[in-house]
Amino acid sequence: MIVGIDMVMEEDYNDSISAFLPQLYEGHQKFKKDGREFNMMLHAGESNSKNNKELYYAINLGTKRIGHGIHLAHCPSLMKIVKEKEICLEVCPISNFILGYTLDLRCHPARGFLHAGLPVAICSDDPGFWGYDGLTLDYVYAFLAWDLDLADLKQLAINSLTYSSVAEGDK
Repeated sequence: MIVGIDMVMEEDYNDSISAFLPQLYEGHQKFKKDGREFNMMLHAGESNSKNNKELYYAINLGTKRIGHGIHLAHCPSLMKIVKEKEICLEVCPISNFILGYTLDLRCHPARGFLHAGLPVAICSDDPGFWGYDGLTLDYVYAFLAWDLDLADLKQLAINSLTYSSVAEGDK
């Protein structure tokens, strides 16, 4: 069973999402013909480059979720669109720290996203690659670094379910 497509790659050194437009369009048309919804969950904005345009491509392609979205903090107009379209941001605090996208988790933009009303979910980033299971450590680091309260943790957990690809009855 396929619930969507997620494209994962190092954004600043590989082909852009835009390079895959023909394949994405073809997939969308095939799913539409079969009467199924074509969900895209695209990694975008996992970058410190001011020239990165992946967030624009992902939003214009109709992504349901954005993996990381760190660069969104530099794009207030896109933050407004993400909020209006209810595009969930899959935030991966430990991965972002290990990969150097934030040098101090207290400065990670996710807390600001959450308090600005953007849908945010705490996620693990490629647990098979990093060799760990679950989200506990990501939640602990987020809780401590972002000075979250119980309401924030509850909202993060609710967002994880609300914006998942799980069938409505199973949520």
